[in-house]
Amino acid sequence: MLEHEDSQLVTASRAGDREAYASLVRRHAKRVYAICLCMLGNVADSEDMAQETFVSAITHLHALRDEGRFGGWIAGIARNLCRDLLRSRARRRDLMKAQADPDDVAEVDFSDLHAALEELPETYRLPLVLFYFDGKDTQKLAKELNLSQAGACTRLSRARKELRRQLSKQAGRQ
Repeated sequence: MLEHEDSQLVTASRAGDREAYASLVRRHAKRVYAICLCMLGNVADSEDMAQETFVSAITHLHALRDEGRFGGWIAGIARNLCRDLLRSRARRRDLMKAQADPDDVAEVDFSDLHAALEELPETYRLPLVLFYFDGKDTQKLAKELNLSQAGACTRLSRARKELRRQLSKQAGRQ
């Protein structure tokens, strides 16, 4: 039913109906923000990137082939924009490290959970955030990640175990 409603809203948005696109934004904003927060780990950056995602989507709405798949499509845009931002930051950070004295580089202090999530590969971090933050059940998680439901459950289980391992490892360092 959600896909059918998305399909109608996309069709109306393509025809210039601003309220239809606003409905799409309201419907998918929480998930897009969760993806951005998962990947970027910063509230302000995540809000900016979520907004950028919806701006990019409206300008490229004509490229969406299946109107009923708007949710997956917008999630993909969010992931790609976040990856681009992270790559850009990594290049800048590498350049700054090459130019800076190693003793001058300040470390950022994250909470234990945030640091543990950072250590997880995206294949584990994203299912955790979608399941716990966005409230997706395993069936919706499977659809979002293009997995079988058993595959989504397995991925979620492995992600939890890896998160526990990371948290234990950090607790041992303190």
